[in-house]
Amino acid sequence: MNRPLRVTVVAPYGVIGGAELWILSLLDVTDRLDVDAVLLADGPLRQEFERRGVPCALRPTGRSVPELAGAAVWLARRLRAGRPDVVLANGVKAATVAAPAARLCAVPCVWAKHDHSYDGALTAALAAVTDGCIGTEPGLIAASRHPRAALVPVPAPSGPALPRAEARAELARRGARLDGDERLLLTISRLVSYKGVDDAVEALARPGGRGWRLAVVGPDDPSDPGERARLTALAGRLGVADRVDFAGWIQDAWRVIPAADCVAVLTKPDGTGPGQEAFGGTAIEAMLNGVPVITTGPGSVADRVAGPAEAPPGGIAVPPADPARVADALGRLADPAARTELGRAGLRRTAANPGPAECAALLARTLAEAARLPGAGLRGSAPVSVVVTALDQGPEVDRLLGLTLPQLTVPGDELVLVDRGSTDDTLHRVAVRTSRDPRIRLLYRPGTGCAAARDAGVEAAARESVVCVEADCVPAPDWLDRLRAAAAEPEPAGVLFGVCRATGEGVRGRAMATAYPLPEEYRGVPRPGARVHRLLFGRGLGAPGARSCAFTRRVWRDAGGFPEGPETCAELLFERAAERAGHRTATAGSAEVEWVLRASVRQAARMSYRDGARLGRSADRGRLARGAVRAAVSAGVLAAASARRGVRPVLSATACGYLSPALVRAVRGGDLIVLPAVPPCAGVLMAARGAGAARGLLGRFTAGPPGAGRQGGGIP
Repeated sequence: MNRPLRVTVVAPYGVIGGAELWILSLLDVTDRLDVDAVLLADGPLRQEFERRGVPCALRPTGRSVPELAGAAVWLARRLRAGRPDVVLANGVKAATVAAPAARLCAVPCVWAKHDHSYDGALTAALAAVTDGCIGTEPGLIAASRHPRAALVPVPAPSGPALPRAEARAELARRGARLDGDERLLLTISRLVSYKGVDDAVEALARPGGRGWRLAVVGPDDPSDPGERARLTALAGRLGVADRVDFAGWIQDAWRVIPAADCVAVLTKPDGTGPGQEAFGGTAIEAMLNGVPVITTGPGSVADRVAGPAEAPPGGIAVPPADPARVADALGRLADPAARTELGRAGLRRTAANPGPAECAALLARTLAEAARLPGAGLRGSAPVSVVVTALDQGPEVDRLLGLTLPQLTVPGDELVLVDRGSTDDTLHRVAVRTSRDPRIRLLYRPGTGCAAARDAGVEAAARESVVCVEADCVPAPDWLDRLRAAAAEPEPAGVLFGVCRATGEGVRGRAMATAYPLPEEYRGVPRPGARVHRLLFGRGLGAPGARSCAFTRRVWRDAGGFPEGPETCAELLFERAAERAGHRTATAGSAEVEWVLRASVRQAARMSYRDGARLGRSADRGRLARGAVRAAVSAGVLAAASARRGVRPVLSATACGYLSPALVRAVRGGDLIVLPAVPPCAGVLMAARGAGAARGLLGRFTAGPPGAGRQGGGIP
């Protein structure tokens, strides 16, 4: 099993509410996450983390802009030292601190949205600066405005609740004055005004609530320190103090829910909270125990409890801040038959709710994909078919087979090599290996293009899971295990792309290799400087092709196979076709292959020109517009430099800026001897790519849409 994902959890408060119970319950059942925590306020949550062996750092932070900014700077220093794979910001305040800090350190940040607070400009800003979003209810996914939002719902509790008699005895030990089997209304929440506990207290003083007793389970909240005293005074004024009890915080409070005849979730918009309840953990736990719920609506919890109309409700939805309607609902629930009917309906509504293990798997998958490390902490066990295409690449094929065959460790693994008509000793080398290893199968398809040969290999594959790799690659020893693990995620991405490390032979080869991004640059997110460079100069040379990828035959069929033609980029179009068919794509940043540049500068420039032409031919409208603007600016600078000597320093600065990523890669790699060769070698490749892209753009207007004129590509 590869190492767990390193996650820094940023929690905004030290209290234990629904959002905190959500993360704690998921951490309890997964070994895929190696967690440390940063708390922006002290409280019982720190003890809960420490009890689980999670290292904690405390940075008390208020809500003012200077305090939030100071905490972000402090967190950035901590992230830079610890280098986690991803940050999980558990709430709006946490995301406000964590998102800028993570951006400064090039660490991905995922924001967990638990309620509808700040559903406006702040939510839109957080969606723009975070790399993923988790919503605990479907309504929060839409409200997040995030293009990469994923649902990780509130899990059903693991294990049984207490029997009714034991649950009532536990509440009695906590101070609830229960006498016999009288009807009990239960609230479980932090003591803050917007939770609407005062509406439950007022309902007891009205006719419908006069036969009920209220037990309030939940801790005091530092943000509203006078709430318990306010509720106690209110109960005294209304003459119901003898029927209102405060039980304090109970660990695993859901276990005492069977003591109640009804559970109330009465969140309301009072100007201090989110306005409506979106989390709904208490409501889910009540319905799972067959206890009816009174909740305020509209909202996600009301939809779960009382809607849709065609299904029997599991409780009663009332308007917020309306004690009279709460009392009316209690009056209806005074009938044991009504309580039984609603309780059974609620149980049916929540029977399919996922448990902690399933929700934890979804959380780990979401965080791992944001970190571009899908499969972290997993071991894949499904057999795969590795498909390789080759043409006159005998030594390369021999090396690839020698490195790949030891990685075929699962029974049923195979390697399908498709020869496109080699005239060297490729076929002989493969035949020798095939005679010794029955896992190798050879297909001979002379005259076919790369995409058509790859399609033929996928068509012939015996396994549903397929991994494609180029013959001139040098896979890392764990390359296939990493892709196999990424495919073992719950609901994995439809297409998984590995990463490639370009290397070279000799000074010129190593200088040319600096033009290509390093695998580390695909893990994490671009630094602010890299984002500015991309804005000014585009993505540069880009990765040296999709040299390894994994998918299923179903995804391949849905995408229509790999298109081939003189002006297409097959891997890019395959990725887009898979996405149009409804499949996600992701980068497996730990599945690494090496690609050695053995070509001369002239040969490499020709290859870059062809790659640029294919990309230009298949570019989307947004990339076209950005490329046109950059081309116009570059042409203007060049024309001005030609006409006026004073502008030539600007041209030099522009050229240095364009080449800066390649120079930085050489310096960081410690290969200082190649620095003088980087500008001419890497610069030629980049210029060739740009020229090819311009040629490809022109071809769009004369050769029809991308993917037209297939030459043997697509599903056979």
